[in-house]
Amino acid sequence: MTLSDSPAVDISELIDRRPLGALQIRVLILCGLAALLDGMDLQSIGLAAPSMIRALHVEPRAFAAVFSAALLGLMLGAFVLGPLADRIGRKRVLIVSVLVFGAFSLCTAFTGSLRTLLVMRFLTGLGLGGAMPSFLSLGAEFIPHQRRTVLLSVLWAGFPLGGVLGGLLASRIIPEFGWQSVFYIGGSLPLVLAVVLMAALPESPAFLVASGASSAHIARLVSRIGGAGSFSPSNRFVLTEERVSTRSVTHLFTEGRAGGTLLLWTTYFLIFLMLVTNTAWSPTLLHAAGIEVQQSGIAMAAFNLGSVIGTSIVGLMIRRWGVYPTLSVLFLISAVMLGAIGSAAPSFALIIGLQGLAGFFLGAGSSGLIALAPIFYPVAIRSTGVGWATTMGRFGSFVGPLAVGSLVARHWEIVSIYAALGAPALLAAIVTAGFGLATAGSRGTTTHSESDPRRTA
Repeated sequence: MTLSDSPAVDISELIDRRPLGALQIRVLILCGLAALLDGMDLQSIGLAAPSMIRALHVEPRAFAAVFSAALLGLMLGAFVLGPLADRIGRKRVLIVSVLVFGAFSLCTAFTGSLRTLLVMRFLTGLGLGGAMPSFLSLGAEFIPHQRRTVLLSVLWAGFPLGGVLGGLLASRIIPEFGWQSVFYIGGSLPLVLAVVLMAALPESPAFLVASGASSAHIARLVSRIGGAGSFSPSNRFVLTEERVSTRSVTHLFTEGRAGGTLLLWTTYFLIFLMLVTNTAWSPTLLHAAGIEVQQSGIAMAAFNLGSVIGTSIVGLMIRRWGVYPTLSVLFLISAVMLGAIGSAAPSFALIIGLQGLAGFFLGAGSSGLIALAPIFYPVAIRSTGVGWATTMGRFGSFVGPLAVGSLVARHWEIVSIYAALGAPALLAAIVTAGFGLATAGSRGTTTHSESDPRRTA
């Protein structure tokens, strides 16, 4: 019997019908570690900022460029490396991305001028930007369809968990060993992880089928998926997910995806603007209001811990109440919580409580978006779709710190700055609710079984 005559094995159906096995759990853990180190880096630069400002003799407003340099790199990394992962593989791009952000984060510890710091942070950002679409797509393609919303939300919990660890770590070691210490640690860990990924992370089986890999390679991999049984090179592996002829960005707007793509782009921009700007600027803003570095570290750990909790349960919330109502309410409440932080200063207890609540609602909302994007797009353009959504989020992350820097330069009060920082979530709530109302009662025209987010709600 020739290969063309052998029974077809549908990879997506195979994964959907099997329980999670050891291989899939390993993939989720490794991808979660990449998310965790991403979150650690972002939190570390924010907490190191007050010490770096003094050491480098720069004005606080000038540090907005440092925050945004990394975020510009993040945006470009997602823009370039996300689509590249659809061409050469999620594993390769993820490993290179982790190596890049680890190496240049380590180099940040040796910078002695603002100009060098800007270059190091930009290059670090390139690696961070390429990692996110790769590990999200890879994780999604190993998870059964009915569990993807919940487990991708849990996977993304690594990002705020990294913020918790980074906040607690930085609050202890910066006063004792200086600001460079956080970059020694934050740069070394990704280099170790990259070696582990080379040895222990498999490539996505869906990508292997879509890219025409050998049946022998695919058979060895899928035989290791929990309960899948044994396969041989004589098996013919296929995908029933929607296929596209190219990986062009134009396909993000075809087959009924245009409205969902615009929703993702808008909300990613607004929510990542808030997430990253709060994490980057809060230690400096709170320091000016009389909060010490150690206390700022605890406050930011509370923000990230709240985000971990929200991220871990948002999938269940979406499954119960639907994606658009859930996200709209989460964004609305997060706007109120974040906007009230400025009024709480200098009360340390109130700041911790509000940062924790803001982290819960904003983290849950952002995690819902993170889980939605890989589900929304088919395999052939999944990393492209996630990469472009991430690019829009990173563009918001780039704009936000610069905008707050301009408010600091204009001598805005902390109350007004936090009120302005909470405002984008109101717009995100309106956009999400409006799109949900506009699409109520319809299922779209796409044929891809996962492309309509209403079906995952």
